[in-house]
Amino acid sequence: MKIIQVTDVHLGRRGELRYGADLHERLDRCIDHINARHGDAALCVFTGDLTESGDAQSYADLKSALGRLSVPYRLLPGNHDRRANLIAAFPENPADGNGFVQSVFDTPEGRLVFLDSLAEGRVTGELSDDRLVWLDTQLGEAAGKAVYLFLHHPPVELGLSLLDPLGLEQPHRLLDLLTHHGNVRCIFFGHVHRDIAGTVAGIPFSAQRGLHARFMLDLIGDEMVEQAPPAYSIILIDGARVVIHSCDFLEEWPLWSPATGERAR
Repeated sequence: MKIIQVTDVHLGRRGELRYGADLHERLDRCIDHINARHGDAALCVFTGDLTESGDAQSYADLKSALGRLSVPYRLLPGNHDRRANLIAAFPENPADGNGFVQSVFDTPEGRLVFLDSLAEGRVTGELSDDRLVWLDTQLGEAAGKAVYLFLHHPPVELGLSLLDPLGLEQPHRLLDLLTHHGNVRCIFFGHVHRDIAGTVAGIPFSAQRGLHARFMLDLIGDEMVEQAPPAYSIILIDGARVVIHSCDFLEEWPLWSPATGERAR
């Protein structure tokens, strides 16, 4: 099974450049690339910060762009989003009974769970009691099956002094629940604008860089942003095997033949 993850689109006003990049153009190029190479994907998951400011026009522009995407998609909110505007623009995108933008997607390889970590008006994420109760139910219903969890905010410190205080609040509440059920195979998130992998509470996790500018890797606190190539993830799940490829979709490099050593193009 193939899943595509795109994160941190940060769609704003048309024609606006952010750190020198046009995010509308990046989204269009990303969609073109997915359509050309991954039309066989079961789903494309957008893990938050869909827009820069959560305004209605940005969601209208996002919906227009996603109308060209050839595979089904699910949307999750990030701290830059506004839940009411997201739901209004995408009423077909599932939500739970409490008005949170979270849902499940069952596949032969297991259950995908999409968790809403938005705390309106704050950069940090939260999982309120009702969201955790909902998650407890979804994990319980999937007992005996593999579960793959998607959300915007990282539930783990990553060694990044700028970003670690801006992750999920009280992450132990989530991790205790996941440990109790024991069926979550991997956690996928965005928010940190870097490709990072590791484990937390014995569960593998993967952070995706996304479409926006990248935070520079500096573990001593130098707060800089670099205009690195944007990327999306290709997640391959086959039984107990999970493989994640990061795709720098705008990069073009010379191609060489491994058979002859000659340049092909």
